[in-house]
Amino acid sequence: MPDVLIDAGAPGGFPDVAAYCLRHTIPLMECVSHLREKHSELLAEVAAAVPVLEAVNLSFGNYLQRRLAGLVAAAHHFTLPEVDVLDRHPARKAVRVSATAERLAAAWTDAGGHPEAELGLRRGGPEVSEHSITWTWGTDEALTVHHQVTSLRAVARTALVVAHHLPRRPPGLVTMDDFFHIQQTTHEREVS
Repeated sequence: MPDVLIDAGAPGGFPDVAAYCLRHTIPLMECVSHLREKHSELLAEVAAAVPVLEAVNLSFGNYLQRRLAGLVAAAHHFTLPEVDVLDRHPARKAVRVSATAERLAAAWTDAGGHPEAELGLRRGGPEVSEHSITWTWGTDEALTVHHQVTSLRAVARTALVVAHHLPRRPPGLVTMDDFFHIQQTTHEREVS
Protein backbone atom coordinates (compact mmCIF):
# COMPACT_ATOMS: atom_id res chain seq x y z
CA MET A 1 0.00 0.00 0.00
CA PRO A 2 1.26 3.48 -0.76
CA ASP A 3 1.61 6.04 2.04
CA VAL A 4 -0.17 8.65 -0.10
CA LEU A 5 -2.08 8.47 -3.36
CA ILE A 6 -1.39 11.33 -5.77
CA ASP A 7 -4.23 11.76 -8.26
CA ALA A 8 -3.46 13.83 -11.34
CA GLY A 9 -5.92 12.15 -13.67
CA ALA A 10 -9.14 13.32 -15.25
CA PRO A 11 -12.15 14.19 -13.04
CA GLY A 12 -14.01 11.14 -14.38
CA GLY A 13 -11.55 8.82 -12.64
CA PHE A 14 -12.03 10.37 -9.22
CA PRO A 15 -14.79 8.00 -7.99
CA ASP A 16 -12.39 5.05 -8.36
CA VAL A 17 -9.59 6.99 -6.63
CA ALA A 18 -11.93 7.98 -3.80
CA ALA A 19 -13.12 4.39 -3.33
CA TYR A 20 -9.53 3.13 -3.18
CA CYS A 21 -8.50 5.75 -0.59
CA LEU A 22 -11.58 5.04 1.53
CA ARG A 23 -11.17 1.25 1.33
CA HIS A 24 -7.48 1.37 2.33
CA THR A 25 -7.52 4.59 4.44
CA ILE A 26 -4.81 6.18 2.32
CA PRO A 27 -4.25 9.96 2.40
CA LEU A 28 -4.94 11.67 -0.90
CA MET A 29 -3.20 14.47 -2.77
CA GLU A 30 -5.81 15.56 -5.29
CA CYS A 31 -4.29 17.43 -8.25
CA VAL A 32 -7.28 17.39 -10.62
CA SER A 33 -8.47 20.76 -11.91
CA HIS A 34 -12.18 21.56 -11.71
CA LEU A 35 -12.80 18.55 -9.43
CA ARG A 36 -15.13 20.34 -6.99
CA GLU A 37 -17.52 21.15 -9.81
CA LYS A 38 -18.20 17.45 -10.37
CA HIS A 39 -17.38 15.61 -7.15
CA SER A 40 -17.65 17.94 -4.15
CA GLU A 41 -19.72 15.53 -2.04
CA LEU A 42 -17.41 12.61 -2.72
CA LEU A 43 -14.36 14.77 -1.99
CA ALA A 44 -15.91 15.72 1.38
CA GLU A 45 -16.60 12.05 2.16
CA VAL A 46 -12.96 11.11 1.54
CA ALA A 47 -11.75 14.11 3.59
CA ALA A 48 -13.91 12.97 6.52
CA ALA A 49 -11.97 9.69 6.58
CA VAL A 50 -8.40 10.60 5.57
CA PRO A 51 -6.26 13.70 5.08
CA VAL A 52 -6.86 15.20 1.64
CA LEU A 53 -4.80 17.95 0.08
CA GLU A 54 -6.45 19.75 -2.84
CA ALA A 55 -3.71 21.04 -5.09
CA VAL A 56 -4.95 22.84 -8.18
CA ASN A 57 -1.38 24.13 -8.57
CA LEU A 58 1.61 22.74 -6.67
CA SER A 59 4.05 25.56 -7.38
CA PHE A 60 5.30 27.88 -4.65
CA GLY A 61 5.48 30.77 -7.11
CA ASN A 62 1.77 30.49 -7.86
CA TYR A 63 1.01 30.52 -4.13
CA LEU A 64 3.04 33.73 -3.77
CA GLN A 65 1.30 35.19 -6.81
CA ARG A 66 -2.11 34.69 -5.17
CA ARG A 67 -0.83 36.22 -1.91
CA LEU A 68 0.44 39.25 -3.84
CA ALA A 69 -2.94 39.62 -5.56
CA GLY A 70 -4.50 39.86 -2.10
CA LEU A 71 -1.96 42.49 -1.05
CA VAL A 72 -2.75 44.61 -4.10
CA ALA A 73 -6.48 44.30 -3.31
CA ALA A 74 -5.82 45.65 0.18
CA ALA A 75 -3.90 48.67 -1.14
CA HIS A 76 -6.17 51.52 -2.21
CA HIS A 77 -5.35 53.57 -5.28
CA PHE A 78 -7.03 56.77 -6.41
CA THR A 79 -8.60 55.03 -9.40
CA LEU A 80 -9.94 51.55 -10.05
CA PRO A 81 -7.60 49.39 -12.11
CA GLU A 82 -8.30 47.29 -15.14
CA VAL A 83 -7.33 43.76 -14.08
CA ASP A 84 -6.32 40.99 -16.45
CA VAL A 85 -5.28 37.40 -15.78
CA LEU A 86 -3.51 35.57 -18.59
CA ASP A 87 -3.32 31.78 -18.67
CA ARG A 88 -0.79 30.19 -21.06
CA HIS A 89 -0.33 26.45 -21.48
CA PRO A 90 0.99 24.27 -24.32
CA ALA A 91 -1.33 23.64 -27.27
CA ARG A 92 -2.30 20.18 -26.00
CA LYS A 93 -4.11 21.64 -22.93
CA ALA A 94 -7.88 22.03 -23.18
CA VAL A 95 -9.02 25.37 -24.56
CA ARG A 96 -10.63 26.73 -21.40
CA VAL A 97 -9.30 28.92 -18.65
CA SER A 98 -7.35 26.81 -16.18
CA ALA A 99 -8.34 26.39 -12.55
CA THR A 100 -5.02 28.08 -11.69
CA ALA A 101 -6.03 31.23 -13.58
CA GLU A 102 -9.52 31.17 -12.06
CA ARG A 103 -8.06 30.94 -8.55
CA LEU A 104 -5.61 33.74 -9.26
CA ALA A 105 -8.51 35.99 -10.32
CA ALA A 106 -10.47 34.87 -7.25
CA ALA A 107 -7.54 35.74 -4.96
CA TRP A 108 -7.96 39.35 -6.13
CA THR A 109 -11.74 39.54 -5.67
CA ASP A 110 -11.85 37.43 -2.49
CA ALA A 111 -9.49 39.97 -0.88
CA GLY A 112 -11.88 42.79 -1.80
CA GLY A 113 -10.38 43.78 -5.15
CA HIS A 114 -12.65 45.12 -7.83
CA PRO A 115 -13.53 45.15 -10.61
CA GLU A 116 -13.31 41.44 -11.38
CA ALA A 117 -10.37 40.35 -13.49
CA GLU A 118 -10.80 39.67 -17.18
CA LEU A 119 -9.58 36.16 -17.95
CA GLY A 120 -7.62 35.45 -21.09
CA LEU A 121 -5.97 32.34 -22.41
CA ARG A 122 -3.33 31.36 -24.89
CA ARG A 123 -2.52 27.86 -26.02
CA GLY A 124 0.95 27.31 -27.45
CA GLY A 125 4.50 28.04 -26.49
CA PRO A 126 6.90 26.07 -24.32
CA GLU A 127 6.23 23.56 -21.58
CA VAL A 128 4.73 23.85 -18.84
CA SER A 129 2.70 26.99 -18.10
CA GLU A 130 2.69 30.64 -17.16
CA HIS A 131 0.18 32.87 -15.46
CA SER A 132 0.19 36.60 -14.98
CA ILE A 133 -2.06 39.14 -13.35
CA THR A 134 -1.82 42.76 -14.45
CA TRP A 135 -3.34 45.83 -12.85
CA THR A 136 -3.49 48.93 -15.06
CA TRP A 137 -4.27 52.33 -13.56
CA GLY A 138 -5.16 54.73 -16.35
CA THR A 139 -2.65 54.95 -19.17
CA ASP A 140 0.39 55.73 -17.07
CA GLU A 141 0.94 52.86 -14.66
CA ALA A 142 0.70 49.07 -14.59
CA LEU A 143 1.89 46.27 -12.35
CA THR A 144 2.30 42.69 -13.57
CA VAL A 145 3.02 39.68 -11.38
CA HIS A 146 4.15 36.91 -13.70
CA HIS A 147 4.93 33.29 -12.82
CA GLN A 148 6.31 30.65 -15.15
CA VAL A 149 6.96 26.95 -14.66
CA THR A 150 9.37 25.56 -17.24
CA SER A 151 9.74 22.02 -15.89
CA LEU A 152 7.50 19.59 -14.08
CA ARG A 153 10.43 18.98 -11.71
CA ALA A 154 9.28 22.06 -9.80
CA VAL A 155 5.86 20.61 -9.04
CA ALA A 156 7.24 17.09 -8.53
CA ARG A 157 9.56 18.43 -5.82
CA THR A 158 6.62 20.02 -4.01
CA ALA A 159 4.51 16.86 -4.43
CA LEU A 160 7.21 14.79 -2.72
CA VAL A 161 7.42 17.19 0.23
CA VAL A 162 3.65 17.21 0.62
CA ALA A 163 3.49 13.41 0.31
CA HIS A 164 5.98 13.18 3.18
CA HIS A 165 3.88 15.41 5.49
CA LEU A 166 0.31 14.48 4.51
CA PRO A 167 0.06 11.12 6.37
CA ARG A 168 0.82 12.94 9.65
CA ARG A 169 -2.22 15.18 9.31
CA PRO A 170 -5.66 14.37 10.72
CA PRO A 171 -8.54 13.66 8.34
CA GLY A 172 -9.85 16.75 6.62
CA LEU A 173 -9.49 18.83 3.48
CA VAL A 174 -6.66 21.33 3.16
CA THR A 175 -5.63 23.33 0.13
CA MET A 176 -2.15 23.90 -1.19
CA ASP A 177 -2.34 27.45 0.21
CA ASP A 178 -3.17 25.99 3.65
CA PHE A 179 -0.18 23.67 3.37
CA PHE A 180 2.25 26.46 2.45
CA HIS A 181 0.86 28.58 5.30
CA ILE A 182 1.22 25.71 7.80
CA GLN A 183 4.81 25.13 6.66
CA GLN A 184 5.60 28.84 7.07
CA THR A 185 4.03 28.98 10.53
CA THR A 186 5.83 25.82 11.65
CA HIS A 187 9.15 27.18 10.35
CA GLU A 188 8.65 30.50 12.19
CA ARG A 189 7.97 28.66 15.48
CA GLU A 190 11.06 26.47 15.01
CA VAL A 191 13.25 29.54 14.37
CA SER A 192 11.90 31.44 17.41
